[in-house]
Amino acid sequence: MNKRHTFLLWLGIVLLPTCLFGKFLEDVTLQLRWLHQFQFAGYYMAKEKGYYRDAGLNVTILEANDQHPHPVEEVVSGRAQYGIGNAGLINERQNGKPVVALAALFQMSPNVWILRKDSGVSTIIELATKRLMMTKNIENTELMALFKNEGIDINKLNLIESSFNIDDLIQGKVDAYNGYATNEPYYLKQQGIEYTTIDPRKYGVDFYSDCLFTSDAELSKNPERVKAFREASLRGWAYALAHPQEAIDIILRDYSQAKTREHLRFEADAIRHLMEPELIEIGHMNPARWEYIAKTYHQLGFSSSAAIPKGFIYNPHSFKDNTWLYYSLAAALTVLSLIVVITGYIYRLNCKIKEQSVRDPLTGVYNRRYLDETLPREMARAHREFTPLSIVMVDLDHFKEINDTYGHTAGDEVIKRITASLVASIRQNDFVCRFGGEEFIIVMPGMEAQQAYERMEICRKEIERTITLYNNKKISVTISGGISSYEPHHTTQEELIKMADNALYYSKINGRNQIKIHFKEAQ
Repeated sequence: MNKRHTFLLWLGIVLLPTCLFGKFLEDVTLQLRWLHQFQFAGYYMAKEKGYYRDAGLNVTILEANDQHPHPVEEVVSGRAQYGIGNAGLINERQNGKPVVALAALFQMSPNVWILRKDSGVSTIIELATKRLMMTKNIENTELMALFKNEGIDINKLNLIESSFNIDDLIQGKVDAYNGYATNEPYYLKQQGIEYTTIDPRKYGVDFYSDCLFTSDAELSKNPERVKAFREASLRGWAYALAHPQEAIDIILRDYSQAKTREHLRFEADAIRHLMEPELIEIGHMNPARWEYIAKTYHQLGFSSSAAIPKGFIYNPHSFKDNTWLYYSLAAALTVLSLIVVITGYIYRLNCKIKEQSVRDPLTGVYNRRYLDETLPREMARAHREFTPLSIVMVDLDHFKEINDTYGHTAGDEVIKRITASLVASIRQNDFVCRFGGEEFIIVMPGMEAQQAYERMEICRKEIERTITLYNNKKISVTISGGISSYEPHHTTQEELIKMADNALYYSKINGRNQIKIHFKEAQ
């Protein structure tokens, strides 16, 4: 055997395992919605740590540029298989683009109004009279909804097309600048310029952002590939959030040096807050939240329907096929399957009992027991993180007269209708508890008393206009409310509730159908 034959023999021995057991990698493309930065760190780490490779994928990650400006167009055309978009994806689907939302990475949108602190602007009404730099398109729907919710005609706003340059705000060319809480504030801090933001979430406009999506065609042809890509991407995000410094190193080494290490660290911290991985599963999507977003787009005239389009929300469990496993193990697992079914039934029954134990049977909202369990935790978190916490005690005015006039069944219908209005008026992280009878307590983490007042005033006016129909009779009711705020080192749970109750008392003795904030001097 000559040397050439020996070499080929050894080469074959070395490559044989790869040929027999190696995994063929499928080429796919991920189209980003902006330039390379920490905003997309999870996808970089999924590639760097081999999660995509383990899923059988060779992934090319493209930033947005003149050749690839619109992720939706890239994915729908098939030039890319996956993309990153914002909550506007649901509007694209409503308007005929076959996009499918796979995961919502940012549970809260970073899209905010940024103002110099010396502008003195702190409310939406004040903001509406100023020079606003923003591109008026569906990318900024939540910023426009902010004004619409306050009854302000967006066509009368002084909108200036965005230059995408924060210097226009710094130099006073505009009064407010549409930017990302993860980005532009860093430049202002670097220059020692004090700033403030007006966040749509604090006014009830709560959108998802940075959603991973694909097309109907990709999902139909390659369901397992879609599932594998999604799982590897979420795994990459979990790693990036757990190791932000390593992710920053990878960005600077392989993707972009446009931002400094300090800027990327600022962005990483801000993004962690938007994702809240300690509280919410990475990528979680709530259909009710998407329904609210669809309704907002419809109200602003961007779409013809307020419903979630069929096929828009991806179900990761739709394509799992274990038929071969069931057939091969059917005989051996018959008894075990029966045990699993029984155990599962008992588990679900226990979960249902536990859920019922903290829910009010009439309204479906949480009860006083849940409040007693949860409010101390929220107070501890507010103390630990130095964040505000407000609660609102709400009471239905003259409710006894409704029961006496129309009967208790009618009274129940009124309570359910008002409860639905209260739930619709709060943010995702807030919760409503039925405190007893016609009294409710709303817990609002991260919200100052004045912000809680503004939100509850909107709710109060909405309830004032609400009519409950019962046996062809129209029943209307108003509410009174009292607001208190947690103060570290000085407020117990009982004191916090008592202060809200005192403020509610002042609302009632001053004529009802109003909201009052508790002040110490009021004691």
